[in-house]
Amino acid sequence: MFEKNRNVLITTLVGKTCKITGNISTKESIRVDGYVKGNLETEGIACISESASLDGDIIANEVFVSGKVNGNIKAFKAMELEKSAVVSGDILTAKLHIHSGAIYNGKAVMGDNVQNVKKEQIPSE
Repeated sequence: MFEKNRNVLITTLVGKTCKITGNISTKESIRVDGYVKGNLETEGIACISESASLDGDIIANEVFVSGKVNGNIKAFKAMELEKSAVVSGDILTAKLHIHSGAIYNGKAVMGDNVQNVKKEQIPSE
């Protein structure tokens, strides 16, 4: 799941100086280094790098965040927040790893059957 030095084939890249307004949908893994205002959906891995900012929801098999995300995240297999991550939104994932220093504000629902969990099933305060 969270292997160090794991080789991940990234076929889609949003560059550091790129600003996108609109939803992104891809079957391949994607890395965002720039700014996206819209939802991101992939059948692969979504990497939000330290220089990135995403205002929208993310749906992916795995999600790795080092930058900023303002939106809900559904990661079917796993999600990792690096120490530089700032996430505001609810998380649905099978497994969650939060490094010391990461900032997370929201609700989290975890478990192996995350595919079947709907947004309205997240416990409220």
